[in-house]
Amino acid sequence: MRIVGVVSLAILATLFGLLGDLMLGVSGLTLAGPGLTVIEYSDSDDGERAIGIGMGIIALVVWVVLLLAAMPMGLRGERPTRARKATVWIVVGLSTILVLGPLIVVLATQPPISEYPLPEWNRA
Repeated sequence: MRIVGVVSLAILATLFGLLGDLMLGVSGLTLAGPGLTVIEYSDSDDGERAIGIGMGIIALVVWVVLLLAAMPMGLRGERPTRARKATVWIVVGLSTILVLGPLIVVLATQPPISEYPLPEWNRA
């Protein structure tokens, strides 16, 4: 029964983590520029980007909390068997890979190069 709970929590945690990756990607957050920057897209404003970044961070925090709750739940009890320990670590590892892989890709995204760069203000 503990294994079912661990797998259920890990699936829910992974979904939250992927939602966080999606929200950070859609908001345009990147580490590819000079430091942590937000890619400026023409069809969104600062408020939308801030909401997306906030939702992404909250979803990733929920992912970590759910994974940290799943591990002790599966490892506690009367003498956890070797199979149960292995299952817990495999499920947590898969969730970590499935969330951190896309997060690295999202944060490594280069800003698009504009074909028509706009002149700086007051210089045109």
